[in-house]
Amino acid sequence: MTFELVLFIVVAAVAIFSAAFMLISRNAVHSALFLVVNLLCVAFFYLMLSAPFLAMVQITVYAGAIMVLFMFVIMLLGSERLGGGTAKYGWLASGAVALTTIFLVVVFIAVAQGQLGALQPQPQPPQARFIHAVANAPAVDIYLNDQRVAADLSYGESTGVQRLLAGNYNLLIFAACAEADCPNPLEAGVAPLVALPLTLEPERATAYIVAGTPDDLRLLSVPLDLSPFVEENTFRLTVVHALPNFGALNFIQQDLGDPSRNVVLAADLSFGEASEMLTLGRGSYDFLVENLGNRVLALREYSARNRTHELLIISAAPVPAVAGAPSTRPDYIRPAAPLAAHAFGSPQQIGIEMLTTYLLPFQLVALMLLATMVGAIILTREEVIKRERKRLVVSPAIRRINRAIPINVTASRAEKVLPSGEAEPSAD
Repeated sequence: MTFELVLFIVVAAVAIFSAAFMLISRNAVHSALFLVVNLLCVAFFYLMLSAPFLAMVQITVYAGAIMVLFMFVIMLLGSERLGGGTAKYGWLASGAVALTTIFLVVVFIAVAQGQLGALQPQPQPPQARFIHAVANAPAVDIYLNDQRVAADLSYGESTGVQRLLAGNYNLLIFAACAEADCPNPLEAGVAPLVALPLTLEPERATAYIVAGTPDDLRLLSVPLDLSPFVEENTFRLTVVHALPNFGALNFIQQDLGDPSRNVVLAADLSFGEASEMLTLGRGSYDFLVENLGNRVLALREYSARNRTHELLIISAAPVPAVAGAPSTRPDYIRPAAPLAAHAFGSPQQIGIEMLTTYLLPFQLVALMLLATMVGAIILTREEVIKRERKRLVVSPAIRRINRAIPINVTASRAEKVLPSGEAEPSAD
């Protein structure tokens, strides 16, 4: 058993016992202090989950500001203690402590024998996207075994990032069927344009690019990095050489005002190669693609969204046919860039998880808290009614005094009699 697990069990026990004593304490101040201890335990759990921001919010807002408000109201109303009398549910305290103790012992045994500290985090499934970058080639359907992962993918189009199961696959690329009711190419025995084995490994994101020429299709794999960014105002860029029948390319960041300050970001990229991942700051860039000193492409005022991984695919674009023969020219494809993941424990990541994955559990917990509040009101109603009845009961001595005092309800106004027997003159 690891030290972290032991620490969690100890803090959990403190949190449960403080919550129980908060409920059964007859002194409101003591109950509020037990609640503070419980909130501090929750903040400690956030720290153990590497979420210091939420821990500080828990301490500052809940254990700090809100508890100060509770204490102010308690002291203002002077209701720090309940009224006298025997408690109706005197067995509740001992029962809660006993059940909690049994629960903690059972959990401790189960955790100790289960060797939870030796478990490894569950790996993330592989992610993949598919891009069509072959000019004058037909639209394609892409299959992994019998699962279609891209349908009717035309030149320049791409799929979104998909989560797939890890394992070994047969990747098959078929020409897309243009008819309304097309049979499954696997069942119809259609010959694929490309067939090759493919292995998807967990914890990896990859872009698969259909490149080459219409007569010689190839599949390029380019790794994607969707991990959290250290600097928010940056983006990642990978340049891919998918221009067939072309020599090595250089990718240059230009300074239009001073050519001597040009920077070569990727040099001697051959067909099918991808540059190293570049991390660039927020802004506008001028890029140049050249081959043997000759300009191939120029990209002006290039900018991208923050926290994305951009793919810049240098490929061939179709041009109008000359004398019936299709032709191409150098161009680039820039598919929609996926956003990187938020850092674990950040406010953005917590918000996304709570509003997507944990929305239903969050609502169920809210309903349980509402039911608990209604139950607490019902349980305390009898005690409040008894206290009010005791306050409204008039003692016999007070009754006798009230009967002895004559009350003239018919007089329109009272006159004050002076010691000499004369009436006080009217203010009129």
